[in-house]
Amino acid sequence: MALLETKGVSIQFGGLWAVKDVDFLIDAKEIVGLIGPNGSGKTTFLNIISGVYRATHGAVTLQGEDISALRAYSIFKKGIARTYQSSRLCWDLSVADNILTGLYSKQMNGFWDVILRPRRVDSEIYDSLQECMDILSYFNPGLFKRRYELAKNIPHIDRRRIEICRALVGQPAVLLLDEPTAGLNGEETMQMMKDIHKIREINKDICIIIIEHDMKVMESVPERIVVFNAGQKIAEGIYNEIVRDKDVISAYLGGAAI
Repeated sequence: MALLETKGVSIQFGGLWAVKDVDFLIDAKEIVGLIGPNGSGKTTFLNIISGVYRATHGAVTLQGEDISALRAYSIFKKGIARTYQSSRLCWDLSVADNILTGLYSKQMNGFWDVILRPRRVDSEIYDSLQECMDILSYFNPGLFKRRYELAKNIPHIDRRRIEICRALVGQPAVLLLDEPTAGLNGEETMQMMKDIHKIREINKDICIIIIEHDMKVMESVPERIVVFNAGQKIAEGIYNEIVRDKDVISAYLGGAAI
């Protein structure tokens, strides 16, 4: 049984099929890349998996359980975390506080505990903060030193790192990365590629789905690549096969193999 699977997933906006009849699966410990032209349905597909959109047709299963009808926060609790192409950080919160928000689904204490059991609440907050800082210090020691600075004062690449740490802190089974190197220069992209490989060291069983336009990233990070065009999956395989596929060259690579 695949860890995550979609069967015939489709979504229609008005008269347009943004994603149509996509069968997809990924196992634990696997990294799969999604590529395709702008508007080909890649991010929409991640939005369906993560519950931002509900599929018009088809099903999404996680560890054999149908999660197609669940809302995004419920899917997050089930073990699917993600980052977005555009930053979703809280600019006026510190680095530490932004990462801490990734643990909200694991919070055991509620409103009345704050009033009646403040020590227990304080203990939970301390333990949660320690868990966040453990991940941050391992993922990027330099950023750990800036953990109490506001997110709005942090460089762009470190904002990307904060978002990844926020997604990782809840120990998800599936991590969705939507263009994690967007806006980065060549050197920063290389650094981010190394950071993505570090994710496996933090959570050895995690599976990762990554959307990227940078083919250097696609060559070195995923074990398998799925290609979208016009909302449909047109090819699947390892990098060396994909870049020589005639349909992929026509749809995505501008007519010549690379």
